[in-house]
Formats: sequence, structure tokens, C-alpha cells
Amino acid sequence: MKILNTAYFWIFCFTVIFISALDFWSWEQSFSFLYLPIWVFYFVGLQLLLSLAIYIFSRTYWKTHQ
Repeated sequence: MKILNTAYFWIFCFTVIFISALDFWSWEQSFSFLYLPIWVFYFVGLQLLLSLAIYIFSRTYWKTHQ
């Protein structure tokens, strides 16, 4: 896909992930899942998304010249 080879796409992608990781949670939430607060699962999902983005970035855009 041609859009994956543009710098603007990757700047936008990593900026959105960075802004999503900013701390805006209410730390006093009483709801939990598996005895862990919900924000833990949010950040695990965010890290999986970041790992996937870095993997796709390294396979499509980040080419080394030999």
C-alpha cells in the first residue's frame, strides 16, 4: 500500500499513539477486571498497538540502503 510509504502517515500514526498514552485516567476508579484497574488493560493494548505499528513501519517504510 502506497500510504504506508509516506512519512506523513507514520508521523500521524506515532503522534496519535503518543497522545493516547498521555496520563488522563482517573486513578480513583473503583471498577476493576481480574483484580486490576481498567487502565492496565488500556496500556497493555496500547503497547500491543505500538509494537504492531513499529513492526509494520520497519517492514514498509524503514528501508536500509545497501
